[in-house]
Amino acid sequence: MLGIVGTGRIAAALVTGLCTSERPPAKVLVSPRNAETAAKLAKRHAMVSVAADNQAVVDGSEWVLLAVRPQVAREVVGALRFKPGQKVLSAIAPIADEWIDDAVKPGKLVARLLPLPPVEQRLGPIAFFPGDRDVEALLKPVGTTVPLGSKHELLVIWTLTTLIASYYGFVSHAVDWAARNDADPQAARTYMTSMLHALSTIAAAPAAAPPAELAQHAQTKGGLNEQVARDLAAKGWFDAIGPTLDAVRRRLEGRG
Repeated sequence: MLGIVGTGRIAAALVTGLCTSERPPAKVLVSPRNAETAAKLAKRHAMVSVAADNQAVVDGSEWVLLAVRPQVAREVVGALRFKPGQKVLSAIAPIADEWIDDAVKPGKLVARLLPLPPVEQRLGPIAFFPGDRDVEALLKPVGTTVPLGSKHELLVIWTLTTLIASYYGFVSHAVDWAARNDADPQAARTYMTSMLHALSTIAAAPAAAPPAELAQHAQTKGGLNEQVARDLAAKGWFDAIGPTLDAVRRRLEGRG
C-alpha cells in the first residue's frame, strides 16, 4: 500500500503514472488535503481511495510519500505519527530539511526524490537519494530512475529543473521564426519537437558520446550548424547558463 500525504500537481502526476503503468500498485491511499484532485484520482483509478485525513494515510500505508509544500511541510509532517519501520519518501524540496529524518521516526526516511510532471505519462527522469533497490523498483514504471550519491547532488540536479521553461521558450521562439517566414506553424512545431526528441534520445543512449562531443560531431567545418553555434557562443548564449544556475542554486540553499 502506497500512501500520499499532499495531493498537489506532482503527487497527482506520480499517482496517475503508477496507476496506468504495466505494474500498477494494488492500492493507493491519498490525503484529502486537495479534495478536488484527490476525488478525481479516486474516480479515475480503481485502486485509489481517499483517506479521512493525513494520519489515516500514514496508518493505512506501508510506504508513505510526503509531497507537501515546503512552506507548510514542518507543520504537516510534525503532526503525524509514523509506525516503526515504515518506509517514507520525501518529494519536499531539499532545502534545510534535515528535520524530516527525525520527524518520521520510528519510521525511516529511505529516500528524497525529485519527480517531474511528465511522470504522469511515464516519461522523464526521477532523481533520488540515496540509491535504494526498493525505491528504484517502485519508481521505475513511471520514468528513468536516476540514483544519486549525495543530498548535495540532489540539490544540484534540482537546479537543472529550472531550465524547463527556458527550453519551451527556445522551442517557441524557433517555431515563431519559422511561422514569420511562411512555414505552417503546426508543421514547424511538429518538426522542431520531433527533431529535439530524436536528439535527446540519441544523447540519452547508454553508449552515447558526451554532449560536447555530440555537438562537435554535428558541426561541419564551414557549415551551417557551426555558424549558428559560433554566433550564439559569441553572444554569450552558452556562457550565461552556468552563472544563471549558480544563482538558482544559491537561492535553493537559502543564500540568495
